[in-house]
Amino acid sequence: MAAPETVAGVFESWLNDRLDSLEVDRDVYGAYILGVLQEEETEDEKMDALQGILSAFLEEDALENVCREIIKHWAESCSISIAKNTQSDEVQAIANMIEKQAQIVVKQKEVSEEAKKRKEALLAQYANVSEGEEYPLSLTFYSYGVC
Repeated sequence: MAAPETVAGVFESWLNDRLDSLEVDRDVYGAYILGVLQEEETEDEKMDALQGILSAFLEEDALENVCREIIKHWAESCSISIAKNTQSDEVQAIANMIEKQAQIVVKQKEVSEEAKKRKEALLAQYANVSEGEEYPLSLTFYSYGVC
């Protein structure tokens, strides 16, 4: 089973198919067009550069449409790539948060020696009550008769 193509790979595949349909050498001009799309900053600069490249192969009426089509597909590919990177960044941020939460260790409440001794004395007092003795706290229970 083939691995899924990356966004750039999808665009390059589309560009190669388009250049084949125009009967343009995709190995030479495909790499050149990709370079122009990656390097030029504005859409007008890209359009001028693409028209310069493809003008030898296309008639003037089709030239502008093909260049716009290439730029449109390039922009769509970039948008998809940005969206995927944003999703990936969000997933990474969530994973980092979960990891940090997992590293948080609940600190034990520190108890003073005095508090420990009081607790031990209280437990010892109740533990030493034998049968027949009353507990230090006098509890009176009322019984309600139910007939």
